[in-house]
Amino acid sequence: MSCPVLRAHPILALACGCALAAGALVACNSDGRTLRPADSSQTESVYTPTTTTTIPGASVPAVAPAESTEVSFQLVLPWVDGGTIDPRYTCNGDDVQPQVSWFGAPADAVEMALVVIDTDANNFVHWIVGGLDPKDPMIGENQVPVGAIEGANGFSTAAAPVVGWRGPCPPAGTAHHYQFTLYALDQQIELPTGSSAADMQAVIDASSIAAAQVVGVYQTP
Repeated sequence: MSCPVLRAHPILALACGCALAAGALVACNSDGRTLRPADSSQTESVYTPTTTTTIPGASVPAVAPAESTEVSFQLVLPWVDGGTIDPRYTCNGDDVQPQVSWFGAPADAVEMALVVIDTDANNFVHWIVGGLDPKDPMIGENQVPVGAIEGANGFSTAAAPVVGWRGPCPPAGTAHHYQFTLYALDQQIELPTGSSAADMQAVIDASSIAAAQVVGVYQTP
């Protein structure tokens, strides 16, 4: 490398001198080897971009939906679904009305109703009650909430309707299944206490928006 004489420009002369010095330094550090030409595979970038899964036709990456935290509508009794009913709740015991509770009722429920039938005795009605407040999700043992409407059960006669709970009382040696169904209704049951089970069930069926169920089994010794 050669530089022109730059007497009038000492700064440029200095820069040129520095460049010459740098070139000389590189030359001095060379070990005599030459670089091998790059092959075809070295012409590609080693950068690997991240990828996202997209739905065909969509303009944005697919995003997994958030897991639902909604609580399912469930009925709770003193026994599990399919479990044995304690004799104290039957005619062989004290015929105690069991505690009933629930959770997860639909937000738009106006009223709740409970129907208890013996599915092994032509759906014999042991208890039917409506007018239950969705926001007060428990019926205490041997209690009936204020404002509740109890229909006549299967022990009724034309001359003497029987309302309220009457427990399981199947023939001896035969296991029967008792189905407890809690209904969420979108309207009130406008019937008086003592109405027939058939009339109450018709209104319940017409206004039901959800139902939860538990079955209990009992066999008279």
